[in-house]
Amino acid sequence: MAAFSNTSGESTKAKDKDFSLREGLGEIRKDATAVREDLDSLKTDATQMATHATQEAIEAVRHGAQSAGEMAKSVGESAKQCHTALTEKVSQRPTASVLLALGTGVIIGRIIAARR
Repeated sequence: MAAFSNTSGESTKAKDKDFSLREGLGEIRKDATAVREDLDSLKTDATQMATHATQEAIEAVRHGAQSAGEMAKSVGESAKQCHTALTEKVSQRPTASVLLALGTGVIIGRIIAARR
């Protein structure tokens, strides 16, 4: 009977090991599935974050370009106004304008000549 009990005990131990191994493999599969799902979720989140960041960058560039365009337009309008005002002054006093330009040229010429 001892031999029967020993064989039965070894058989039970082998079954317990086999059951333990199967149970462990099942847990590993569950963990692997959970890890895969987490990685998929992380990939989705990273893609969404990259898309959002790209959209914000594009919007910032658009806003900057729009601001630069508005500024250039404003500077252009100011230059036109200055040109119009100067043209009117020259038309009102052509002799004084020519003499002023001539005098300014002479002074600048003397400054340049003195530096040489």
